[in-house]
Amino acid sequence: MNQRLVALSLSAFFLIAGSAAAENPEFPGVQKLMSPKAFEEAGLNKLSAEERARLDDFIRRYTASTSQEAATAAVEQAVKEDKVPSIPQVIESRLVGTFTGYHGRNRFQLENGQIWAQSQQVSRSFPPVDSPPVIITKAGWGHRMYILGGGNIRVSKVK
Repeated sequence: MNQRLVALSLSAFFLIAGSAAAENPEFPGVQKLMSPKAFEEAGLNKLSAEERARLDDFIRRYTASTSQEAATAAVEQAVKEDKVPSIPQVIESRLVGTFTGYHGRNRFQLENGQIWAQSQQVSRSFPPVDSPPVIITKAGWGHRMYILGGGNIRVSKVK
């Protein structure tokens, strides 16, 4: 996964999050956000219930769109400054073949072509699972592979 793909993924995430915020029914509206005195001084008490609903909807959408713009700009700046990691923080794939456990020095081939090696010397057997899904996360000290039906283990990237 290259930097542009990571950036696009982040942008898509913020776009979805922004859309959800635009339709957030929990937004209390300007009348509840403002003190009664500030609400009256702004002349908002003169608006009908329908006009206040339209104003609240505008504020929801505006907030969501400006959040999206800020998130997109931040991602673009991070890519420009080469601050986006070349290895994503989360890798999702499947193991190639049948998984029965790990036994101290296993190598795990993933469908995405990567090969990861067991980096902690522990053994554990599991019932056989054909091509189980895996998630590899990056932590400060290395990587951890979570295997569906097979627990988790520290790993290091070989290829």
